[in-house]
Amino acid sequence: MGNKCIIVMVGPSGSGKTTVGESLSRNGIPKLVTTTTREPRLGEQEGIDYHFRKVEELDPSDFIEQTVYNNKVYGLTKQEVSDALREHDVVHVSLDRHGAKAMKRSFPRETVVVFIYISKEMMAERMRKRGDSEEKIYERLCHSEANDELAPPEDTDLIIENISIQETVDQILSHLTQTN
Repeated sequence: MGNKCIIVMVGPSGSGKTTVGESLSRNGIPKLVTTTTREPRLGEQEGIDYHFRKVEELDPSDFIEQTVYNNKVYGLTKQEVSDALREHDVVHVSLDRHGAKAMKRSFPRETVVVFIYISKEMMAERMRKRGDSEEKIYERLCHSEANDELAPPEDTDLIIENISIQETVDQILSHLTQTN
């Protein structure tokens, strides 16, 4: 692959974006690390899971995109993407639909948007399996519906129903080789 590529995975909570991303990382495709103002959760590491920052440390002009969820800022910096593409031909990141649109705008030739489809029923089931409370599941389902997360963004390049992580990863990698 001579071209640089940013795999942007979009999909609702429970769709498997994180697990697919971990599998892509194990296949040698590094993850872009986003920045957040929330506190690290148990086991999360600075520079691996997120770049943890205070609100006053952030300059909106440094970001390709930013979103607020639960009163915390999340976003991807221009520097993170530039540094990663200097070192690697292919990288991946999970973003919301607005982040995917901003990435396409900033890196139109490099960005491949992959929508990971999941039904509301499967979404709730996976969230239960990972230990989320019924209140949290209801909140996420409402958030997903209100923010149109259950439908692919307009500039989607590939839609995958994530039944099997390995099949999903294989479909993404196959799509990349077909388009490059």
